[in-house]
Amino acid sequence: MPLSTIVLIVLRLFCVCWLVDGLTGLAVGFAYYNPQASIIAQLLEPVTFVLFAVVGWIIAPTLSRLVIGQRDAVIQSSELTLGDLYAFAFVFLGLYFSLSSFADTLNWFHYFLWVNAGNRLLPSENAPSYYSLSRALISLIPGLVCLFPGRRWARKLAAADHPSNPNPG
Repeated sequence: MPLSTIVLIVLRLFCVCWLVDGLTGLAVGFAYYNPQASIIAQLLEPVTFVLFAVVGWIIAPTLSRLVIGQRDAVIQSSELTLGDLYAFAFVFLGLYFSLSSFADTLNWFHYFLWVNAGNRLLPSENAPSYYSLSRALISLIPGLVCLFPGRRWARKLAAADHPSNPNPG
């Protein structure tokens, strides 16, 4: 397997992270939209992340070949397939998002239940902010979505990248 293929997978892994960050920022930006402020100022950063993710995904094959250069080493492994590498990438990404969000999600869910049960920790004129809860959930859900069907997606991506390979993994 060429080293440029491994670099391609890593680049696309970053693109997925940027996409999740951008979509999270857009969700928060629309949830806390301030009509007095410029819409461009409020959404410029998350839109930039989404654009970087999409453009990065598209140019990742070319970029991986540029990073490696003329001497694209071949990694010799009779058991490691492109599908295995994609599966690793999705499982890693799923574990990263799920595990990095689990504690915050659990903590904020408890706080949400506590406040709604009538145990007001804040004065009534101060509404509680659910920004951290929504942020944690928004990263937890894509993490779980990548984790569980990751192997199937890996086979599809491997087949799309190398259609002549009858057994992509």
